[in-house]
Amino acid sequence: MSRALASAPPRVAGRWPAAALALAALASVLVWQAVERLGATRLHPRAYEMLAAAQTLQAASRIIAAEKTARGLMQPESVDPNRTGLIGPEYTPITTTVGELPAKRSVANPDFAAALVRLIDSVGLPRGAPVVVILSGSFVGADIAAVAAVEALGLRPVLVVSLSASMFGATDPDFNILDMLGLLRRRGVLQTRPELAVLGGEMGVASGMEPEAVALLRLSAFREGAKLVSEPTLAGLVDRLVEQTQAALGPGVRPGLVINVGGALVALGNCPQSYEMPPGLSRRPLACGQGTPGLALRLAGDGRAPILHVINIRRMALELGLPFDPVPLPRPGLNPAVYGTTATTNEKIRQGDMK
Repeated sequence: MSRALASAPPRVAGRWPAAALALAALASVLVWQAVERLGATRLHPRAYEMLAAAQTLQAASRIIAAEKTARGLMQPESVDPNRTGLIGPEYTPITTTVGELPAKRSVANPDFAAALVRLIDSVGLPRGAPVVVILSGSFVGADIAAVAAVEALGLRPVLVVSLSASMFGATDPDFNILDMLGLLRRRGVLQTRPELAVLGGEMGVASGMEPEAVALLRLSAFREGAKLVSEPTLAGLVDRLVEQTQAALGPGVRPGLVINVGGALVALGNCPQSYEMPPGLSRRPLACGQGTPGLALRLAGDGRAPILHVINIRRMALELGLPFDPVPLPRPGLNPAVYGTTATTNEKIRQGDMK
């Protein structure tokens, strides 16, 4: 025997028997499968409703884009690179204020509607609960998203629409936000008919707006069956809107939620507090120290109802986990921050395979 072999240490037997190693391996596989299963089923409870709302906004965009193309109203690719049709001209006779173009494009993302479903669902309203939805023509994508989200959750929306818009919103006088909502309802994409409309603009009563533009807006309200509310002062206009909105809700019925899209004066009023209200869902009581509170503040005053305030889109996108001004638009159903799961599982949602 060689010296090297003689000096080699004796081989030591393994401390773990083969059966124990096999059990450890099996346990590892079971843990891995459990983690995979948890990850695969970690859907938000309203994932289907989220996807339905997202697909509604996607379908609405296609219909409006086709209509605008036929009318010669589509904006150039430099303004609407995703060809959504949800972006309007910069300046027209019904343009009221400045607007941020990237924000208008961001709310055309179908997943923005899904994110609104998630926010609304957190209020915990039962099916059929009334929700007042105040729309401004400034954010066409967000307007459609809000209605789609409420309908997807089986709630009862009462729509109040301000017809003017900030730059790049629904600024075509003869194809304004009321016309778009009417087109989508006739095509079966949305079901809700607006109850009330106001002209919007300066002081909420179209002060300073060209008569021809006012005539087109009035015609739209008549054509779509929305009651046009008009008063000479902001305070009188808000009083009438509160009265008419309550009539639409029913005697003694309070809304479970107030949704406000954009910064329409009739919705927020001219209280200093209205400009300080943060975007997103707010459950704290809102008070007006001075000035005239708008419809949203009146309906939700003293904490009677939470407000979902859709404004400051850059901040909302960050908080909701959505991209800001994406090109191209994301495919709906693949954002885990919104739907609460992986892209693979969301593909199963899209294909109807989830049980």
